[in-house]
Amino acid sequence: MKINDVIGYAREIAPFELAEEWDNVGLLVGDKNGDVDRVLLALDITAEVVEEAREKGADMIISHHPVIFEPLKALEPDTAPYLLAKYDIAALCLHTNLDRAERGVNFALAKALGLKNTEFYPDDYIMIGKPAVSRDALNFAAFVRNSLGAPAVRYTDGNITRVAVSSGGGGDGIELNKKYGFDAFVTGELKHHRFLYAVENGIAAFEVGHFCSENVVIEPLKAMLKTKFPDISFFVSESCVCPYNNI
Repeated sequence: MKINDVIGYAREIAPFELAEEWDNVGLLVGDKNGDVDRVLLALDITAEVVEEAREKGADMIISHHPVIFEPLKALEPDTAPYLLAKYDIAALCLHTNLDRAERGVNFALAKALGLKNTEFYPDDYIMIGKPAVSRDALNFAAFVRNSLGAPAVRYTDGNITRVAVSSGGGGDGIELNKKYGFDAFVTGELKHHRFLYAVENGIAAFEVGHFCSENVVIEPLKAMLKTKFPDISFFVSESCVCPYNNI
């Protein structure tokens, strides 16, 4: 198989046209005409992830976050872009286009939380559904933490009958509660004034961390790719982990 074959299917899953204008998606490192036999999947492409890819004999890494976002002024040794070029490993990055895709990050997040009767609003990066089991805010926070493998969950109290999810830095979406009629909100990052908004408006808000709100897409993405390309070996990175701990 060729790298371009994988890119073509990635476009079907998450059309590049869905990405924001400021974003940087697609094949960021490598030759689209190169051969591919082994692919590593990771949320982030760090130097450690590139070294892992080399050790596992991967020709390509597929990530959510772009390995090159701002213009590079130099290729510094031991950085991810430098190592990708050094080891001739391609990098395909699917960012806001995967956030806004029908089978993308927010879909995976809603599924991980068992939401039913979901509705997707890609322009606002929000998916809304009903919880499968009735829980109060404390027990729902524990359920969210366990479901996503989050180190911790910060939350506010409130009723939970209609849950909105917005992965990563989607905290601003909490103010769409009046537009979409949700009373609970799960996201990766919430600023202080968004927590105040949640309390003032009776929203049960849950902040799970950027990594844990998005890493849920990696296994489903691997499954889709494996079904499409059974002759390619796909691996989920073991070195790409949540970058912080809680005490």
